[in-house]
Amino acid sequence: MAYQTSVLKRRGLRDVLYLGGLGAAAGFINGLLGTGGGILLVLAFSRAAEQEGRAHTISLPITKRDCYANALSVMLPISLFSALRYMAAGSVSPTSFSPFIPPSILGGILGGILLDRLKVSWLRVLFSGLIVISGFFMIFRR
Repeated sequence: MAYQTSVLKRRGLRDVLYLGGLGAAAGFINGLLGTGGGILLVLAFSRAAEQEGRAHTISLPITKRDCYANALSVMLPISLFSALRYMAAGSVSPTSFSPFIPPSILGGILGGILLDRLKVSWLRVLFSGLIVISGFFMIFRR
């Protein structure tokens, strides 16, 4: 991705504050709730990519697929630090989450492979459906 080097040189203070604010918000939401920061980043990356052609100096992911992939890449270290913080506070036991690690890794690999093969319209439907279903369960399930 050749656009990254030149963009880093021409980023202004406003752009750095914008990106820093998005990152801080995603980290805060993920640290507070354990999830949700990636959703915020996908929406933010998508909006920034749409505005890219309108005199924006922020060069973020170009395609919708890039938005999903970049949000995931940002969320990996955020999730790791949040998990370590939860573990340090005694909120997490390795025996409780360890059975989920191997299938989650396999699922992540499969999802990464499918990301390049699915139509963007299907990705939008899947992403939107996940948000709606998650919200439904959080509101109505006790």
